[in-house]
Amino acid sequence: MELPKRKLPRLSGYDYSSENYYSVTICTHNKKCIFGMPDNPTVCGKIAEEHLLNIEKHYEGIQIDRYVVMPNHIHAIVVIGCDPEAERSRPFPTLDTVLGLYKSGVSREIHKIFPEIKVWQKSYFDEIIRNKEAYKEICRYIDENPLKWEISKGNDH
Repeated sequence: MELPKRKLPRLSGYDYSSENYYSVTICTHNKKCIFGMPDNPTVCGKIAEEHLLNIEKHYEGIQIDRYVVMPNHIHAIVVIGCDPEAERSRPFPTLDTVLGLYKSGVSREIHKIFPEIKVWQKSYFDEIIRNKEAYKEICRYIDENPLKWEISKGNDH
């Protein structure tokens, strides 16, 4: 029996170390709610947020423009390059490298406290932000995500 072909998660032929804005969503393993709400994070949520904000300290030319840590996923806009003042002597890391090291760092830290938790699903979702309108729409989505979560949670009861 032939298994269905899996869709490639990245845009074929695109250089993910290119200067650009990228929208990313990273989900927890089996979408388990381990992070808490943005206004009331769990220990795991605090670790995930702290490591996200530390990305800028670890990588020159990488910024976290906007983000939200939700109970079972994270939305963020990751900026690679895009600083006309910065001088570059070497290439930027790829988005995959940045997020892979982020995920492993968060997992390592959480496993010190909760060794039984499997933190992340494989891979992540990304979108290359191509213009100001798309950027504004993604920012709005990130900002409104906690409210949408509360509304949908309320409908479950």
